[in-house]
Amino acid sequence: MLPIERQQRIINEININGRVIVSELVTLCQVSQETIRRDLSQLEKRGLLQRSHGGAVLIKKQSTGSPGNNRIAKENELSFRQRINEHADEKMIIAKRALDFISPGDCILLDSSTTCWYLARQLPDIELTVLTNSLRIVQTLAARGSIRTICLGGEYSDRDEDFHGVVAEQPLREFQINKIFFSCSSLGNDGYLREGNENNAHLKQQMLLAAERKHLLMDGSKFLRPSFARICHYRDVDFLITDQLKDKELEQELAWNGVNVIVCSQRYQSMQLIKN
Repeated sequence: MLPIERQQRIINEININGRVIVSELVTLCQVSQETIRRDLSQLEKRGLLQRSHGGAVLIKKQSTGSPGNNRIAKENELSFRQRINEHADEKMIIAKRALDFISPGDCILLDSSTTCWYLARQLPDIELTVLTNSLRIVQTLAARGSIRTICLGGEYSDRDEDFHGVVAEQPLREFQINKIFFSCSSLGNDGYLREGNENNAHLKQQMLLAAERKHLLMDGSKFLRPSFARICHYRDVDFLITDQLKDKELEQELAWNGVNVIVCSQRYQSMQLIKN
């Protein structure tokens, strides 16, 4: 078991039980006590748990904490089914705008974010090849006769309804992928896109390396707030499609770094309805 996988298992155990015991983790992960204690120390430095005698406990969320930290902690605890209903209108607007960047014959990559699920639902039945690690997207595209859907394998997560790990990364090397559409947990004030856990972050890094054009789909609630695992800097993105970007300084920084920013709004959606 890789250290990143072992630490994720520790996080999962402490989220379920509220605490973990070193001796139990030794048996669960099949490693030494020294290795487990080192893992706990690293996770404590990241603010994910608090070490105690013989183990560690879950850090209690304080109601007096910053709103940004509370929002991101809440999101990381939500399942895919719950996140579907978070900012649903904004995600729908973003997804409809993203359709303008998809052409017949494209080979596109969709991550397992709820925003990309909204995009998959809007895809017309045209000649496309779609690669994804999302079970929900595979099910959504099953009825599209002209779309060839390829599911990346790997270890399945019931909470996120997706696949991850080394097995999911291997097929990315076999295809010429024109465009990736993806989302993330946050864009921090350091300029880095981040995810709630390192498994998702690492897979998205490999997805970005495999695609020629990179489209970030992100609603306005995710700007300039903290999250856990780094994906990439916003410089590595070609397009940012969002429903709002109130920080004019950030918008200018994105433009200076070659990021094409597309801000769509409820007005854009109304125009599309009239057009159709």
